[in-house]
Amino acid sequence: MDERRWTIELAEIVNELDTFFQLAKWPADPAMKEWVPKTYARADFDFEDVFEAQFCNKFNGLMLKAGSMVKHVFCSAFATPDVLNNILGSGIYDALLFTHHPLDMEVCGAGFLPIPLSSTKKFQQRRISIYSCHAPLDCHDEIGTNAAIVEALGVTVDKHYIEYGTGYAGRIGTVEQVGTDSLLKRITGIFGVSRLEVGGCLNTEVGRIAIVAGGGDEIDYLKQAHECSCDMYLSGEWYPRYSPEAEGGKERVARARQEIADFSGKTRMVLVGVSHAASEYLVMKTQMKRYFEEKGLPTEPVPQSNWWR
Repeated sequence: MDERRWTIELAEIVNELDTFFQLAKWPADPAMKEWVPKTYARADFDFEDVFEAQFCNKFNGLMLKAGSMVKHVFCSAFATPDVLNNILGSGIYDALLFTHHPLDMEVCGAGFLPIPLSSTKKFQQRRISIYSCHAPLDCHDEIGTNAAIVEALGVTVDKHYIEYGTGYAGRIGTVEQVGTDSLLKRITGIFGVSRLEVGGCLNTEVGRIAIVAGGGDEIDYLKQAHECSCDMYLSGEWYPRYSPEAEGGKERVARARQEIADFSGKTRMVLVGVSHAASEYLVMKTQMKRYFEEKGLPTEPVPQSNWWR
């Protein structure tokens, strides 16, 4: 067996990822340029002393450099404590964690949280580097958080929407006409979740669908989907959840909840939330796993134990 096939230089795989996701064309990440500094500052963690300089400017790409070779890849949506502990508990050295977010997140609690400094030190000791790809992964048409959902559901995309950086964070398209109940059961299986957050109009056939991976709880996103004659709006979350650090805090979320509650009572669409994390984990267990394994790297998607935490 060709040993080279199972061991790749970190610099090589980073260059391939940077090129594939066209990081050179992206400005600083629209969301992470705000949340990474805020989140690590609250933890009194000088992330610029630990993370790579290019990441600290663009908030995408190689985040933590640890070692020079990659023999194994882990994939996650968020760097949650259980994800980090599962990786550290694997006994594997010389690896790469490819994650969508450079942060942890409690959607139903504290909001964004830092990766603990203690964990980054353990990763460095184990020579496990971290590569984070946020907005470029949301927007990519071939491999991405939305692209993976399109692939899994067999959607024929005819519209990109929700401008986000240099791309679009939403897709609208058609599926073979199917009853709502049948499609909801299929969605539950695809995302591997124990429950869905469902609202809107439930007694409908679905032939046209809007997809917004992650946080889709913006009223404009829902209204645009409605105006495009969608029968279903599928997202990580369509109903706003409280986060103490969300801009505007409780008052903003209360207004947004009321606005979307009013909308959900009038729309003809069925509104479906699979959880923020689960909606963005699908790409890890399908498309990113294929991507790395085609390069000869054993790849292990690492799920969260609680999708709705």
